[in-house]
Amino acid sequence: MVITAYAASNAQAHSAINAAFDEIRRVDSVFSIHRQDSELSRVNANAHREAVLVSDELTTILLYALDVAKKTEGAFDPTVGPLVQLWGFLWKEPRFPTSNELASARTRVSYRLVDLDPRQHTIRFLTNGVSLDLNAVAKGYAVDCAIEKLRSHGISNAMVRAGGDLRAIGSPPGETSWTVQLEDPGKSGQRRSIKLRDQALSTSGSYENFFIREGRRYSHLLDPRTGWPVEGIASCSVIGRTCTESDALSTGLFVLGPDRALAVFGPKMPVLFGIWTSDGGVRVRQSPSFPPVD
Repeated sequence: MVITAYAASNAQAHSAINAAFDEIRRVDSVFSIHRQDSELSRVNANAHREAVLVSDELTTILLYALDVAKKTEGAFDPTVGPLVQLWGFLWKEPRFPTSNELASARTRVSYRLVDLDPRQHTIRFLTNGVSLDLNAVAKGYAVDCAIEKLRSHGISNAMVRAGGDLRAIGSPPGETSWTVQLEDPGKSGQRRSIKLRDQALSTSGSYENFFIREGRRYSHLLDPRTGWPVEGIASCSVIGRTCTESDALSTGLFVLGPDRALAVFGPKMPVLFGIWTSDGGVRVRQSPSFPPVD
C-alpha cells in the first residue's frame, strides 16, 4: 500500500497518512479471510448453520458484490473461495486439481447460495461448504476508505495505491491531473501511462500469480461458472468513480471476456483489455471512453 498526499505542512501530511493506514488496517479486520478474528471469517465459519448478524459495512459491500455478480452474469462471484483454495492460489502453492475435485468444488460456488437480508443485516449460506472471498472488492473499498480518511484530515490532493488498485483525488502541485502507469503484462519494460483526476483505476491480470503446465498458463483469475482459470487474457483495466467499483469490475470483466464486456460495459465506462498474442506479446482492445495512453 502506497499513499501520496500533499498538505499545508509535514505534520498535517503525516497525521493524515497515519490515519489512512489505520483505516486500512480496520477494513482488513472486517474483510480478511486470512485472519480468524475478522468479521468475514466469523461469517464463513457459521453461516452454513444459522443466519449470522453482521455490520452495516459488511452488509453494504456484500450487497454490492452480489449486484456485480448479477450484472456480470456470474463472472464475478464472491463465493469463488473453494475454487481458489482448490487450485492452490490462496496460499500461492498452485496445483492442478482432478476432475472429481473440480466438480465437487463447483457445487459450493454460486452467488445464489448466499442469502443476504439487508434489512436484518444477516447472512446465511444455503448449503454446506460455501465461503465468501471478498478480496476482489474489499481491497478497492480499503483504498476508498483511506481516501475518505485523508479528506477528513483536510487533504484534497492525494493518491492511494494497493497493488493493481488505485484512486486519485485532485492533482500534484503544478499539475492538473495525476500521471498513472498501466501495468505491463508482457514485462517488456515499456509501461504506458494515462492521466487521472478524481477517479479510480484497477487492473486485474494473469501475469503475476500463475503457473505453467504443459505449455499452458493457468492464473489465479478463475471463471466461477466453469471452475477453470481464464485463458488468453493478459489484463483488464477499468476506470471508475470509486475503487470499490473499479476493483470488482476489473475482475468481473476479465472473466467475462472482451467481447461481452466491451459490448455490455464498454458504452458505460472506460475499459481496456490486454490480450495475449501467440508470440507472447499483448494486443489491446478498449472502450471508446478509455483515456489516451502515452
